[in-house]
Amino acid sequence: MDTKHQLDAYRVVNLLPFVSMPDRISVVRLRTALRFRPPNLALAKAGIFIHNGDEIWSFTTLPNLTSALDVMLDRSLGRSCPRAEVEADPTGRKVLSWLLRKHFERYLGRFSAQGLFVEGDANGSRAYFHGQGGKTRTISYRSRMAGEASRNVVVQRWGGRRPWFKNEGLGYQVLMLGGVWGVAIEPFYIFAGADACKPLPYAAQIERSSRWNGRDARTGASHLTFWEDFLTAGAPLVDLRQDGVDNLFLGRSLLQLPSQAAL
Repeated sequence: MDTKHQLDAYRVVNLLPFVSMPDRISVVRLRTALRFRPPNLALAKAGIFIHNGDEIWSFTTLPNLTSALDVMLDRSLGRSCPRAEVEADPTGRKVLSWLLRKHFERYLGRFSAQGLFVEGDANGSRAYFHGQGGKTRTISYRSRMAGEASRNVVVQRWGGRRPWFKNEGLGYQVLMLGGVWGVAIEPFYIFAGADACKPLPYAAQIERSSRWNGRDARTGASHLTFWEDFLTAGAPLVDLRQDGVDNLFLGRSLLQLPSQAAL
């Protein structure tokens, strides 16, 4: 089991593509660190942004971003950059990927009521289901083929005084493949201890994933179909918009693309 969920250089990537993205990125320059901001400055008004050195990058329009952070900024250095210009620069693509990932993770937060926990680790982004009160978890969702459906996303694999559980999860990475931005997804299982939430140590993960010739940790097409249905919540598009950002959507269906095309 690959617990880091890194994309192999030679395999097919399952990509949920962005079908609509803002054409411009706002960039403003800070005069002082954000941690020194006035107590009454509400960062939420700036929307989702990336703190890149002494700059703030966001899809929020430049006037709105400047207004929200006014006292912190050097107003003369604010700029609105065409997305194509940002994409042409390797560093710019990296920051844009980071910004898109933050929007996606904000969207994942809507599923917390169904037990989905987002780690948000910058080096290996993943989300997985927690058990319910130290027990298993079954969720309801909309399936494209069958309408209302249910799925056991946390199951108990061992009982007694030291039970452990198998929890479904999703590794994700925002990248550009063949000129298409999207969220690459990789289903996985993680093994949790008695609370059905906290992952077991790495060695225990490996030991449990090798049981039954590795079948207990194996994922396949049915897992991709589930995540495709679950993430889109039965809607034709995945809506990542927020106030001031009105054209950020993911498509409904996964694309399968060779990872060599990644930029």
